[in-house]
Amino acid sequence: MTIQATFIALLAFCVAFGSAAAVKKKEKKASNETKASNETEASWFEGLDNVKVLRPGDKDLQDVVDDIWKGQEGWKGHFNGHRYAVLLTPGVYPDDFVIPVSYYTSVLGVGASPSQVELQAVRSLNGANGHATNNFWRSVEGVQLRNKTVTWAVSQGAPIRRSVIDGHLFLSDHKGFSSGGFIADVKMKGTVMAGMQQQWLFRNMDMSGGIYCPTGWNYVFVGVDDMMQKTYTDCAGPVDGKVTVSPTTPRIAEKPYLVQEKDGKTWNIYVPRFSSNGTKGATSDHEAAAARKLLLVKEVFVAKPGHTAKEINKGMKGKKGLLLTPGVYELDRPLEVHTDGFVVLGIGFPTLVPTEGHSAVQVANGLTDVRIAGLLLEGGTPKKQGKADPLLQWGEPPSEKAHHGGSTSDDSGKGPAGVMSDIFARVGSFHYRGCQVVRADTMVEINSDDVVLDNTWLWHADHDDCGTDPGNSLNVTGKSDQCFSEHGLVVNGARTTAYGTAAEHMVGGDMVSWRGDAGEAYFYQSELPYHDDGYSTMGFVAYAVAPEVKSHLAYGMGVYIISGKSQAKGGFILPASAKAENLMTVVVIGAKWQFKNTLCFRQASGGQEQCMGPTQCVPETRCVIRSLPTGSGSGSAPATSRFFLAGPPEASSPAAPAAARGGGGRLPLLLCLSSAAFLSLTALWLVGRRRAGDGAGNASELLLVESAQVALPRTAQE
Repeated sequence: MTIQATFIALLAFCVAFGSAAAVKKKEKKASNETKASNETEASWFEGLDNVKVLRPGDKDLQDVVDDIWKGQEGWKGHFNGHRYAVLLTPGVYPDDFVIPVSYYTSVLGVGASPSQVELQAVRSLNGANGHATNNFWRSVEGVQLRNKTVTWAVSQGAPIRRSVIDGHLFLSDHKGFSSGGFIADVKMKGTVMAGMQQQWLFRNMDMSGGIYCPTGWNYVFVGVDDMMQKTYTDCAGPVDGKVTVSPTTPRIAEKPYLVQEKDGKTWNIYVPRFSSNGTKGATSDHEAAAARKLLLVKEVFVAKPGHTAKEINKGMKGKKGLLLTPGVYELDRPLEVHTDGFVVLGIGFPTLVPTEGHSAVQVANGLTDVRIAGLLLEGGTPKKQGKADPLLQWGEPPSEKAHHGGSTSDDSGKGPAGVMSDIFARVGSFHYRGCQVVRADTMVEINSDDVVLDNTWLWHADHDDCGTDPGNSLNVTGKSDQCFSEHGLVVNGARTTAYGTAAEHMVGGDMVSWRGDAGEAYFYQSELPYHDDGYSTMGFVAYAVAPEVKSHLAYGMGVYIISGKSQAKGGFILPASAKAENLMTVVVIGAKWQFKNTLCFRQASGGQEQCMGPTQCVPETRCVIRSLPTGSGSGSAPATSRFFLAGPPEASSPAAPAAARGGGGRLPLLLCLSSAAFLSLTALWLVGRRRAGDGAGNASELLLVESAQVALPRTAQE
């Protein structure tokens, strides 16, 4: 080899060695960066035993979810302090993996679309009382369920969202009573089997398989696609005013959700786009529907149990979002939102308990596109301390705005203030907090304009684990009855829209007090307190709209009373200008006379109220006003440009099955109807539908499916 060749070879070796070293150094750096990135991204759930991140190949899938269920099911889980989020990463899960879901448990597919998380089934069956009337505080989101049948027997505070269900969905478990419910942004390929469900709101769904609902009182459909008029008619049957339909959802943004991206390490919160153009059907492309994505590692503060309100507020500064992980957070001051577009997302029913008279969450005036989602708010201020602020307060109350020199209207023309999704609130005495006697004067107060409420349950406990147990709550009073509540919901802001609102058992005032103009409410459920007859004698009602309100829409509204000893004034108070459809009162146990009126009108100018009874009662204790007469009160109802489909034509049948409700305090109200009479009526109705031919799809096929559910072993139902 010549010297020149040797030199060239040596030079080539040096270059190659240097390049290899550089590549190795680069690879090591990249590896370190990836490792650091993985550690940073994963660190948000590390150390959180109540956040279970599952993958399709995990060997202990069933053991993990069964262990959660065993600790949360039955009375032991009903009011405990444990909270869980089960996060299903993208993939196809085994055929034999079925998730039982009980108290304070969220099952969340964390793919960008539900089809990315394919699961056999989830399951919520009858509870400890033999019914589903106590099945609260549980949820399912972001999954595709492929089994032929899925049973989701629940009552309030138990939504299904952003999912695809390939088979039939049963909303009750066999002959057990249930008192739901809410489902939204779901594509149904099979049939919804309402079964023994008392009431339900269906919003933005594809329902090509229809619905079969031989019982029940109040079903509201908003923005549902692929349903025929005949299906609605069959659903209503002979029960006057049972079905209310709005062809589109006037204004909505779906709930924000957590996503693990395709690289397996990046986590984002997707924030769906707000629409005010009227939507219909389930979301077809969830990724395209996201208005923005918040990178968890940089743009979101992750709160964990043990964090104080001061620490959380400090962590929120400079961020675009707050993720509240499962747990109970006792707060000595409010969590404060001061930024446009800010997102507060809870997973696994994080429970916020203000203890010193302050709110749990406050949203500042004048903000736009704020999202508050997935929270359980609980009154923790001692009753003797005096008046407490609302558990959730959106905007300053009118008195404070005026005091500060601001307008009492928040109409800035900037756009919608934001959306509340799955916000549940309660006041009561519970063992996990020492059976304290507490107060929540107002649970949710809306003072800003253009806020949307999407699935809200506001509850003064009619049973607890401090003496008023579910089995005896109808006749035995306890510490929860000593707690104080005045209003479930107060609305002062204009153009507030509410989908799926429930307010129950408040003792000191109207359960809903609506003072803002141009409000719209789709589906309302309320139960009057039955341990406090003073509520009736003081003249309070379940739903009251102020007389000065110029326009208000109310659709599919039900108010119930169980074994009250005094006559209630009525269910509703509306201004003469209101437009309403299907307002009903139901005496579950007792006599028809327990509601003196169904509806009263108040005049802005004062004067005597004008009250009216129902247009029809079927059965005798379920009474309904189908729509308000022209010239209600002192003036006629305003015309509206939005078309609302009335319920189906009145049927001629003199009798109808009615789903009896499980307990005041959700004890099984088998007392209200004898089982034999109820089931006989139901059987007659089913036979009648079968002889009539097709109902929702094919009635014969649906009867067979329903029979199959009854015949299936408990462990093989899904």
